[in-house]
Amino acid sequence: MVKYLALVLSISILNASGSSPYISPGIQIGMTSKANFFLSAQITFGYVSYSEPPPFGVTVGVRTYRIRQTEWKEYGYVDFQVWPFVGGLGIGKMIDIKNNIQYTRFKAGVGIIGYATYDYCKDFGILKHNFGIIGTMPIYNILGGDYYPL
Repeated sequence: MVKYLALVLSISILNASGSSPYISPGIQIGMTSKANFFLSAQITFGYVSYSEPPPFGVTVGVRTYRIRQTEWKEYGYVDFQVWPFVGGLGIGKMIDIKNNIQYTRFKAGVGIIGYATYDYCKDFGILKHNFGIIGTMPIYNILGGDYYPL
C-alpha cells in the first residue's frame, strides 16, 4: 500500500505545473507541553508555483486555549510561512486579544493537506510550546492562475 501511495504521489508531483494564488482555510487541535488543550481556526493567503520560489503565504487565525476546566482564553495570530515541499517554517505574532499583548511566534510543520505542527511563542508562560494536527483545504487558481497539483 505504501509503495502505491508513493507512486501516485510521485506521478502527481511530476505532472503538476503552473502557478497560482491560493487560499487555504484550516482547523487545528492540539496540546501545549503543560497539557492545555487548544483549538484553532485559520486562513492562509498565499502563492504556489513549481518554477518560482517555494510556496509561501500569510496566515491569520484565532486560537482558544483551555486554561482550567471551565476557563478558556482566546488569542489571535498572524504569521508568514514558507513550505518548500512537505515541511515548512513560519514566523509571526500571537496576540492576546483582551489585553493587546503580542508574543513572537515561530512555527514548523510537516504534511500536505493535513499536517503535524509545532509552534513556540516567546515569553508566553505555560502556553509556550504547542503541538497540533491541522487539516487544510487549499483552493487554487483564485484570481486566475494555472496551477494544477494533480
